[in-house]
Amino acid sequence: MIQLANAKTTEPGPHAGLCEGKDPDHYYMIRHPWAAYGVTFQELQQAMERLKKDMPEKGWKVVKYGPDTSPAKTLELIADSTQKDFSVAIHLLDERKKQRESRIAVSLVSRCYKTPKGKTVSAS
Repeated sequence: MIQLANAKTTEPGPHAGLCEGKDPDHYYMIRHPWAAYGVTFQELQQAMERLKKDMPEKGWKVVKYGPDTSPAKTLELIADSTQKDFSVAIHLLDERKKQRESRIAVSLVSRCYKTPKGKTVSAS
């Protein structure tokens, strides 16, 4: 949906995280932060517009689109999957004034999962 064929993406990939307020030995969530960069700011802006338009057609409910609460008023898109237990926060980071590369930062998170009976997070 992002359609940035010439963009580069960051690593490393998904990892398990803790669930706030839950037993850390038996509850976990999946997090997958990444970013797209290496294209013009205008291309990044267009990608954000495409995401806002196309995500509902691909099984996502956009719950927020607009400036976030930071002093920079960064453009933010927050969406929940209508088919799976995932949410995503996407930010358009304008770094042009800082002479750095602008990017779209994506943070995908799952709901909390419980380990199977007799297993722990570190042993699962």
